[in-house]
Amino acid sequence: MVAVLQSLSPVETIAAMLAEHGPLPEHDVARRLRDAGVSDVEPVLTALRIEIHCPARQLVDDRWIWLPTLLAGRVFTHRVSADEVARDMLTVSPDLDPITALCEFEQYAQLCDGSPVRLAVVGYDDELIEQRGIPEELLLSGSALLLAPGTMQRVGAAEGNLIGLRLSSQGLDVELIGTPTRAAEAALGSRLAQLLEADEPTFLPAAVWTACVEDRAVFTEPMSPLQEMLDHFGLAHDGDWLARGGFDFPAWRFECRCELLAERHHLEPDDAVGLGTLIAMYEHISGLFDTSEHEGSPQDLSAVVTDDAESPVELAGEFGAVLSDPLLAELLVAETVDVDPTGAAALGLLAEMLEPTVPHAARAAVRWLRAVALQRVGEVDAAERELLATEALDTDCPLALFDLARIASDRGDAERGLALLRRAGADPDHPLVELLEQHRAQPRSDVGRNDACWCGSGRKYKKCHLDRETLPLAARATWLYGKAIQHVAMAGWNDLLIESAYARCQYDDDDGDAAAAAMSDPLVMDAVLFEGGAFAEFLRMRGSLLPDDERALAERWLLIDRSLFEIEAVRAGQGFTVRDVRTGDTHDVSERTAGRGLEPGQLICARVVPAADDTVIFGGVEPVAPHERDSLIDLLDNRPDAPELVAALSCRFAEIPLCPGSAL
Repeated sequence: MVAVLQSLSPVETIAAMLAEHGPLPEHDVARRLRDAGVSDVEPVLTALRIEIHCPARQLVDDRWIWLPTLLAGRVFTHRVSADEVARDMLTVSPDLDPITALCEFEQYAQLCDGSPVRLAVVGYDDELIEQRGIPEELLLSGSALLLAPGTMQRVGAAEGNLIGLRLSSQGLDVELIGTPTRAAEAALGSRLAQLLEADEPTFLPAAVWTACVEDRAVFTEPMSPLQEMLDHFGLAHDGDWLARGGFDFPAWRFECRCELLAERHHLEPDDAVGLGTLIAMYEHISGLFDTSEHEGSPQDLSAVVTDDAESPVELAGEFGAVLSDPLLAELLVAETVDVDPTGAAALGLLAEMLEPTVPHAARAAVRWLRAVALQRVGEVDAAERELLATEALDTDCPLALFDLARIASDRGDAERGLALLRRAGADPDHPLVELLEQHRAQPRSDVGRNDACWCGSGRKYKKCHLDRETLPLAARATWLYGKAIQHVAMAGWNDLLIESAYARCQYDDDDGDAAAAAMSDPLVMDAVLFEGGAFAEFLRMRGSLLPDDERALAERWLLIDRSLFEIEAVRAGQGFTVRDVRTGDTHDVSERTAGRGLEPGQLICARVVPAADDTVIFGGVEPVAPHERDSLIDLLDNRPDAPELVAALSCRFAEIPLCPGSAL
């Protein structure tokens, strides 16, 4: 046994351990592994806890089971609608939740005949759901099991029929069920009720798995669908959660959110409740925007929100007071429009409704919220007016000062930006402080303070251009690029940035630390800016703030695609010459660190762009192996999105090349 366990991968070790001895508490898993001679049990326990690498799951008492062993031969039923039959799909929650957990793993995501099944989750598989033509109203439960076309017809299913999903040794089997076996249903209902706590719900699949552990016969014959049984038992259920009858799920979810907010942001309980209430108000307004198709004025929609019987707006004054702390306003943005950039209008309306109800100490933060909403829809002039109004209400409001400093940076006024940041108490290593410090224009050394200004105005230099010097465009190219990076950080691009970062570190064993480091990887950021569309949005929303020559340069950058280049010559300490493999064009790139690792004949992938009279590269230089040449050209020709591009250019980090066309 020792030799066997030591020779297995973590997933195989877990399978062997739990299949033979499960269910087991985690400490017992660790003990048995050590007793069997496995010296390093942590990789095995890590694979167990993550739950994405293998179908090991926890029971209500936190013991671990191997799901394929537990569910072998068991069948769960679901009463299908006409839409499900027509679209070859099965709504998952709650009826099929206990068994479709297996479909997250490729080896179990197929029927006995070999046809694939796919667990589609709203918010993650929207493209697939759209391809199958499944309307939103059919997925209110959040997920569906998509069957191969023709499956329902093959089994003879019709509206109202019971369909069974059974785990066999060959895979999942879809069965047409006649009359379900009801003899064991009462005992099941009694046992499920005994597993429930009085003041909190239980994960429904875990409760069902626990019942299966205790009764080897339950679900081995077709029973009524879980939803019908739970309703008959008088048990409350919401999605994949189960509770005693009468349980208040909305209140519980709100309490859980507040606890999560307190833990995530280190808040006091009262502040977490206030923030949670404001988020709920925002979500309510956002929902009305989504569903009402309201075409009237904001004032009209404000009346709709106020008159809505389910609206939490009457709580605005009481809980809006927490915005007296600027941190809470900043967190409200982080939890709303930073997560869903489309919610700017809802945030703006929320701020408008809050303003007359909150105490004076909170009004500066409310005006700042309006400014944030305006910035997110590209109305920067109106946003600046709101920021100035915020500053008038509270001259030390750091939220307004930081945003005004960013506007000054976009305009090219480093001195004003730094002055605002000093007032806001910004740390010296704050990214915006560092960006502005790097691009301060130094006074001219060939003109004295009291001499006539070089510009010919007739005024003294100290009264004219001193402290107002402008860097040449070539020196401001990195500033322009940095302004765009600020936009990525501030305008709701975090999800794409994270997805691209994970694509960059997909072959790194230390997923957490590697992903954090990859967030600042030059290729990741550049791909989000250009393949991801963040730079185009930056120019559309904030381009009016840029100096004319920078805006023109930015527009040129948008017209230039990333390409594959061959190094033709390297000039140590000066730059190098590249030839675009796709177009034949040559470029002399200015780069003082050139020569480090570059050789004539080498292939690289990069974005070569102008910077006034210079030619530079932003986003790093990615080496490309000769055998990857054609596949990369095909990829670039098809305009990949940011994660696709980053994943392709990160294959070189795999121990064995895994990209299409790679030589083994």
